[in-house]
Amino acid sequence: MRAKGPHKAYALYAHITWHTHWRAHTVRREDVQTVSGAVLRAAERHRVKVLAQAVLTEHVHVLVSFRPDTALSAFVRDAKSELSRLVGPNATWCRGYYAGSVCAGHVAVTRAYIARQHTHHPDLIPPG
Repeated sequence: MRAKGPHKAYALYAHITWHTHWRAHTVRREDVQTVSGAVLRAAERHRVKVLAQAVLTEHVHVLVSFRPDTALSAFVRDAKSELSRLVGPNATWCRGYYAGSVCAGHVAVTRAYIARQHTHHPDLIPPG
């Protein structure tokens, strides 16, 4: 009998958010690209696929697909750590984060919700 390899198919999705310390409006327009890039680099290091993201002045939304052996806490910690180094005192992040599971049938709805964040929170669009 042949030994079987690890299971390769998965459909795990999560909507993750985190905010700045005291929800201070400290993320500026020039920080948005840095935040997005840091999230994508952390995702690559942790084998997480970013499906959508939105950066506001005081919080970040990310929709991800992830492997069963991936710890989302390590991905978020890595992303926030890199953000702290790159953005510095302009955006100090809170200690925790929110992660909610998303079923495969709700990925498109969640992606659309994240895409509407600037419309939903016009007062939280990072200023230039």
